[in-house]
Amino acid sequence: MVKSIILCFALFLTQATYAARLDRHYYGEWKITAVLDSQESTSLSDDEAGRLVGTRLVIAPDRVRFGKADCMHPSFKVAQRRFYPYFVKQYNFEPKKLPLPDKVREITVTCREPVGINFIYVRDREQLVLYWEGYFLNAVKQTR
Repeated sequence: MVKSIILCFALFLTQATYAARLDRHYYGEWKITAVLDSQESTSLSDDEAGRLVGTRLVIAPDRVRFGKADCMHPSFKVAQRRFYPYFVKQYNFEPKKLPLPDKVREITVTCREPVGINFIYVRDREQLVLYWEGYFLNAVKQTR
């Protein structure tokens, strides 16, 4: 009986850890290629957001870096969302310009100190949508 309980507990811990891990495919270097949309009230101007095109996004197990923002030892939480209703509720706007699938994978990035990197949405295996300071930015995976 005790062995069964220990085995179940160990299996639970393994599953909980696995659920919190980010797929290795998303590690690497990404490049911002476009500003897709924004919320009505943002901390950046459209011109400032436009200057982010070409900026590198680096995602690693121990770091997420975007321009000058550097999140050391981030934690990642991965969730599946229904695109349209979730974005209307979460961001309070019509996400018509965001090319995301109906069931979108949301990666929540938590840093010790806020650096503006909050949410990453998986468009497909080669493109992500980064939520940054009220703007949604398209990022394309870079190959070496």
